[in-house]
Amino acid sequence: MEEREERAASARGDASVALVVDANVFVAATRSVEARHEESYEFFRRAEGLGAILICPSIALPECAAAIARPTADEALAAHVVRWIQGLPNLRIVSLDLHLAREAAQVAVLQRLRGADSVYVAVAKTFNAALITWDTEVLERAPAAVPTSTPSDWVARQ
Repeated sequence: MEEREERAASARGDASVALVVDANVFVAATRSVEARHEESYEFFRRAEGLGAILICPSIALPECAAAIARPTADEALAAHVVRWIQGLPNLRIVSLDLHLAREAAQVAVLQRLRGADSVYVAVAKTFNAALITWDTEVLERAPAAVPTSTPSDWVARQ
């Protein structure tokens, strides 16, 4: 528990709001053809304006790269999106270590989530953060473990 509290304090810094962001929100914010583009972009704009600390597991980088490169075959765009994510000033990228992997495995079993989704929930648990996602299954199953919200619902509450 002490390690979890230290990680949470380190990730948040002085900000009081910590949010774990799912890869689908990054992808939607960066591609104007995505159905939730405007809402996702507004989420990032508002989060930065409020000084929220955004957190994502390191697996978000290949997830986002693949989500762009596979349907578009645009390697430059995929690389640009990954650079944009890494350059967000209020983002902390968390490596998947053995502690988080074990936590994610437990989440996967208890919440019946897919592997990558369970990693996002485990990161949110570890950092005492809400999880921001468009994934319907995560929004339905993860609230038993962590607070969850869509980007648009989070923005509406601010």
